[in-house]
Amino acid sequence: MNTRDLAYFSALVELKNYTVVATRFKVSQPTITVAVQRLETEFGAPLVERDRAHNKLSITRAGILLYQRAQQILKDLDLAHSEVAQANQSKIRFGIPPIIGTMWFPLVVGELFSRGLLKYTETLEMGSYQLLKELEAGHIDMALLGSVRPLQEENLNITPLAAHPFRAVVSQNHPLAGAGHISFEQLARDNFVTMTGKFVHPQALKAYSEYAGFTPNVVYSTPTLSLIKGLVRANLGVSLLVDDAVQRDDGLVQLTLDDPVQERFNMSLVVRKAFLPNQVQQEFISTLFTLKELVGTGE
Repeated sequence: MNTRDLAYFSALVELKNYTVVATRFKVSQPTITVAVQRLETEFGAPLVERDRAHNKLSITRAGILLYQRAQQILKDLDLAHSEVAQANQSKIRFGIPPIIGTMWFPLVVGELFSRGLLKYTETLEMGSYQLLKELEAGHIDMALLGSVRPLQEENLNITPLAAHPFRAVVSQNHPLAGAGHISFEQLARDNFVTMTGKFVHPQALKAYSEYAGFTPNVVYSTPTLSLIKGLVRANLGVSLLVDDAVQRDDGLVQLTLDDPVQERFNMSLVVRKAFLPNQVQQEFISTLFTLKELVGTGE
């Protein structure tokens, strides 16, 4: 069976037009027709029904079933092409969210540099949710990811490295600055500044606010941690951040939350199961493992 035929057929199911599919793949329309006929012969069932009188096309039940299977086949084929292309390279395709890159990755950068590993590294920086998709698609091979609950993904090897609590962060002039411990409900009337939606922090904010029974008034969202700190320091809002995000010289106050919410900032080293690291890549992974002792838990 020609996998190209599956690609043509999948596009036909989605676009419902032979001419449009032919244009997308830069082939003739008869090429698409012949590809569908080959598949129908291969599987012994009609896949497409054409109503020439009304110029309409419909997909049979057998066609829908084949389309569903073809999606996984084509995805696996793309991944195989990517993995084979990278097999003989020492390149380290590594993903990291900005907040982990700011807080914890610097703890091992010196070691990576001294071992000469940084020169092989291609770093992709974006939110953990997006990086997870990049891993599954085979665009990167490993990543440090954050999550509010321990990750569980069938096609990935996941090693938990740290679990840190979230804290309410307020300015030194905030009325609750001296409280030490609070319930999240006490912030119900405050404005909030937070990380943008593809990061872990908004998920934690949602969990805490749902437990406390109010909808937070988010006045500003940004992927930049330093900007969040600046807005909170200016008393323009409060925030919910992982404990290590705030340093002593930031001019901010962290408040421990007494709410029994399970969400934590979990950092994990995630590697695709199908990835076979060479010596350089394995050395990079082994160095990242040391973050478990360096970061640990913030409890």
